[in-house]
Amino acid sequence: MLNTTTEQISHKKIKSYSFISKSKECQNFINKVNGKKPLFILVIGSTETALIPGISAAGQNIEQLKHTPALDADFLVSRLSEFNKNLPISPSGIPSPAILSKAMIELLDLDINIIDVGAFIKPEKVHIDLNMGPGKCLTTGLALGPVKTSFLFQKGEKLGLNLSNYPYVVIGECVPGGTATALSVLCSLEINAFDLVSSSFPEGNHLWKNQTVRDALLNNADKFSGIKKNPLKAIEHFGDPMQVFLCGFIKGAQKANLPVMLAGGSQMLAVYYVSKLLTGFNPYDTVVATTSWITNDKNAKTKRLAELVSAPLISSNINFKESKYKELYAYEEGHIKEGVGAGGLMVAADLYKEITQEEIVLEIEKLYAQIHK
Repeated sequence: MLNTTTEQISHKKIKSYSFISKSKECQNFINKVNGKKPLFILVIGSTETALIPGISAAGQNIEQLKHTPALDADFLVSRLSEFNKNLPISPSGIPSPAILSKAMIELLDLDINIIDVGAFIKPEKVHIDLNMGPGKCLTTGLALGPVKTSFLFQKGEKLGLNLSNYPYVVIGECVPGGTATALSVLCSLEINAFDLVSSSFPEGNHLWKNQTVRDALLNNADKFSGIKKNPLKAIEHFGDPMQVFLCGFIKGAQKANLPVMLAGGSQMLAVYYVSKLLTGFNPYDTVVATTSWITNDKNAKTKRLAELVSAPLISSNINFKESKYKELYAYEEGHIKEGVGAGGLMVAADLYKEITQEEIVLEIEKLYAQIHK
C-alpha cells in the first residue's frame, strides 16, 4: 500500500515565464496582478532612423517598412475575414510578431487600444490619433523637438491617470528602428549600451547601429548639457515618439497606482530608464516583459542591459523549437524575436489564466494556419 503522505507525486505546473533581473520586484508585480485581466495597449510610431539601410528588419523593404505599424495595428483589431492585406514580413520572409500577439489577445479576450503617436501611415481601424508626424532621424539631433515632446508626454500622462479602473496594463509597441533610438537615448544618458541591445536581424546589426549612434552623438555633443539637466531631452534629441509617450504614461500610472507591464525588449528598457531618471526612483509596480528570443539572443546582452538600468525584467519561456511551421521556427534562429507586445502578452496568458506553454504555442500555430490556409 502506498504511503500517500510521502510517496504521492506532485504535478507542479511549469511556469511560462522566468525572472531575468530584480527578481524580488518581479515577484511583487506578479503577486499584485496574478489572476487579473489586463488591458492591452499598442503604441505605434515611426522614426526616419528606420529608413537607413540595415537598421531595421521590420518590413520586406524600406517602402513596406513604413506600413508595418499600421498593418500590425489593423491586424490586431480585425477579424481574419475582414483583414484583406498582407501581414508585414522581414526581408527573410518571416512574419510579424503580431500573429503571436493576436493569438494571445483572442485567447484571453482582452480589451485593446491602439494609439498612433507618429506613424508614417495611419491605421484604418479605430484608434487614438496623436500623430504629429514620425520622428526625424536620430543623426539630426532633432528627433522630436520640444513641442512634440511636450505634447506626447502630457497625452501619455493623462491616459495613464485615467485607466485606474483596470487592474493593470500591458503596453506593447511597434516602432521600426526603435532599438537604434533606444541605443542612442541610453548612450546619451551615459549608459554604455553598445553591443547590448537586440535586433530584428538574426545576426544582429551592431556595426550599422553602433556607427550611426556614435556619429549622431559626436555631431551633437552640444546637446549633452541640456540632457543632464532634463533626461527627457535625450528622447527629444535622439529618440522616437513612442518613448516619450510611454514616459508620460508611466508618470500618470504611478499617480493612479496602476501597475504597468512594458511589453518589449531594449526599447522598453530605455523607456524604463528615462522614467526612472525623471522621477529619481525606480517606477513601482512597473516591469519589463519580453520573449526568450530576446533574453537568449547571443548577439545582445539583454540581462546586462536590464541590470545597468536597474529594471525588473521578466522573460516568456515560450519557444517554437518543435513547431511544424518553418516561419515560426525561424524565431529560434534569431529572426524578428519580439514586437507588438508579444512577450508580455504570452506572460500575461500564464498570469491571467495559467495557460500552459503547450497551449500558448498551439494557439499561435492555429492562428498562423488560419492565415495561411
